[in-house]
Amino acid sequence: MLSDGELERAASQLDDYNKRNTLADILDGYRVLLEDYRRLKSDFEEERDAREKYKRTVRDHERNPFVLVLVDGDGYVFDDAVVAKRGEGGSDAAQRLNDEIQASLRQKGKGLEHCQIMIRVYANVAGLSKALAAVGLVGFESRSLAPFIASFNRTYDLTEFVDAGQLKENADSKLRGMLRLYANSAQCKHIYFAGCHDVGYISELTPYLSNADKFTLVNTPGIRFHEEFAKLGMKIGNISGVFRSTPLDTAKSYRAAAAAAGAIAAAPASPTKSSAASPDDKKAICSFYLNGTCKFGKGCKRLHVDDRTDAKQQSWNDAPSELQSEAGGVSLRPTPTLLANNDRSPRSATSPISSLPRKADILKGHIALNSNNYRLDPYIEELDLDVIAQLRARIGHKRVCNSFHLTGHCKEGDNCQYDHTPVEGATLLALEALARSQPCPKKGACRKLGCTNGHVCQIRECKHRGGRLYCRIGYPSHFEDFVAAKYVPGVARGMERANGLGSLKTRSISAKRYQILK
Repeated sequence: MLSDGELERAASQLDDYNKRNTLADILDGYRVLLEDYRRLKSDFEEERDAREKYKRTVRDHERNPFVLVLVDGDGYVFDDAVVAKRGEGGSDAAQRLNDEIQASLRQKGKGLEHCQIMIRVYANVAGLSKALAAVGLVGFESRSLAPFIASFNRTYDLTEFVDAGQLKENADSKLRGMLRLYANSAQCKHIYFAGCHDVGYISELTPYLSNADKFTLVNTPGIRFHEEFAKLGMKIGNISGVFRSTPLDTAKSYRAAAAAAGAIAAAPASPTKSSAASPDDKKAICSFYLNGTCKFGKGCKRLHVDDRTDAKQQSWNDAPSELQSEAGGVSLRPTPTLLANNDRSPRSATSPISSLPRKADILKGHIALNSNNYRLDPYIEELDLDVIAQLRARIGHKRVCNSFHLTGHCKEGDNCQYDHTPVEGATLLALEALARSQPCPKKGACRKLGCTNGHVCQIRECKHRGGRLYCRIGYPSHFEDFVAAKYVPGVARGMERANGLGSLKTRSISAKRYQILK
């Protein structure tokens, strides 16, 4: 057995061993504690930095708050009084609009009256210039509105009138882009949206219904405010004294040009002229000046006539055949602004689509015109969706030849790259409807036999009639009278350039007498 001394030594050794193990455990725990501390300290510092950055961001947003005013300038046209002033008028228009917005912000309160005002107006300047020239507010230069715009842009740092270009949807695209950019911006405190003449903007505003208090929809007497916008639940603000109180009458000037073009078919080949003609009378009329696109100005060798009605009648007699076959009119981007001017609902024109003449009513070699000498297309019955699907499936495989199937003639013959295999029955009717959806470049002034393009819109749910479907046909044609007033011989294929419309000796037949002859 161990002695007492040995037992004491063993016990002492055991105590020393336990102490050493305990110290190691304590050191390990301390090491873990230090690591946790370092990690927590790092997390704290990151959180503190993020918090400070957020505070700085909030301060920056609060430092430069602004209110955005978006204007579709093709629909919301500035008041005649300021447009007629040309250069000076632009500054006046900017001040009027700025003052109206300031007054509205003071009424809203919430500190909005202290915000800067950013104004963006987007428009087809060339088209708008033509439309305003047609009513005598500006000159006939291609961009006669430029001095007005330059003055408008100089007035305030954040005020800008932008030329969106002449493509149809350019201004729409610009407005949509700006709306998406600033709708969720913290610095942008409020948005005034002046585009309520076009239901196409509904889909852009819908995603922001949860933040409807941030928007004010602008209403003014010169536009037709669509009811769909009122259903959004956003505030509606009326602005007066800035934009036109009546719609811009582009349809009237367009019809006058189309009527002039249509009158040639019934005119003699050699018009009588006064024997005592002045030197100016001997000059050819400048058709580019009439359309507001003459780039030579006073240096032009052709005659510039300010009386547009008389000038158009003379120009059809004196201009080359290529010009005589073209339709005049305003090429402003279509906007529903014209609706109010015609005092018609968006679904009603002078007459319904069903009033169009039937194919069986049109003698071979003739075309139908309404009372404005505007060309009418034969009526196309509503199509079954299955038929349309079948046609699209076939076109998806290989495109068909419109000319061959709809007129029975194809100038390419066997070398045509499109499909000439038979298309019959309802599918042929669907093909015609598809072809008619593509607008004719000459619009209602076209007199070409066998023209397969569209001259009037036959889409029942066209967006210009309050529907949702896109339409390529020119806006003014939607309000033409669809009742045939007379039938005239069309221009045969290949004869448009050889003879010119002005050289054709044709005789129109009234619709009533036409039916008797049949």
